[in-house]
Amino acid sequence: MSEKLPISVHVLTRNSARTLGRALQSLPPCSEILVVDGGSTDGTVDIARSFGARILEERSGQNGLPNFAALRNIALRNTTQPWIFILDSDEELSQELRNALMTITASDTPAAFLVPRHYVDRDGTVVLHASTYPNERVFFFHRDVAEEWIKPVHERIRLKPGTAIRRLQGTSLAALPTIEEFKEKNRRYIAVEVQESRDRGWMHWLRRVAHTLRSRTIATVRLLLIWLIPRRGKRLPLRHELLRYWYAWTLLVQTCPLGRT
Repeated sequence: MSEKLPISVHVLTRNSARTLGRALQSLPPCSEILVVDGGSTDGTVDIARSFGARILEERSGQNGLPNFAALRNIALRNTTQPWIFILDSDEELSQELRNALMTITASDTPAAFLVPRHYVDRDGTVVLHASTYPNERVFFFHRDVAEEWIKPVHERIRLKPGTAIRRLQGTSLAALPTIEEFKEKNRRYIAVEVQESRDRGWMHWLRRVAHTLRSRTIATVRLLLIWLIPRRGKRLPLRHELLRYWYAWTLLVQTCPLGRT
């Protein structure tokens, strides 16, 4: 397909040279690639430019911590295309997902779409079963239905009231991190959430506790079903599943008002 799709691809990077090339290579021909880079020193920017990306450098952040919604809003303000696709720097698109983007952008009807996400093991095997599945995010939408990104971590797009949300066919494929990579990534997330909660009181923390109890209960039921009932396909390794409990507990402890100085 020689004609480029009317899509602006938004990517956040910081020292993402190891995976960025594969991520951008997996895209269909898109009219624009915007890379918001947080000060990479490993060749990330050169790789992005080799794919024709426009680089938006942004090194600010409170106490050196990123605000992912603010970074995504930079890309949103600079986009020139009617459709926006969010790509993480460690993801690749399945062929089915590429085909879906081509089909949808043939119509200019504004809408938003959930993009499924699956892990891929280092041997190329797709992880079909995990307690977080279906892992879907509104990562493809028409510019006219988007207001702004909110939340400094685990960010999400705020859509205009009445926006139709549909589900895309296909999936984005993310490399399964090692245990240490997973822990390091979540330590950064925890640091951002602790900073964001700094001026919040007990009610905010108690709502977080309630949300955590609910989400972990649901995840536990799913986890038991995954591991107790025989099924075909690869399951997310149990150590990775258990690290989500570590993340939830650590976040509650570190954001508790009682422990703040």
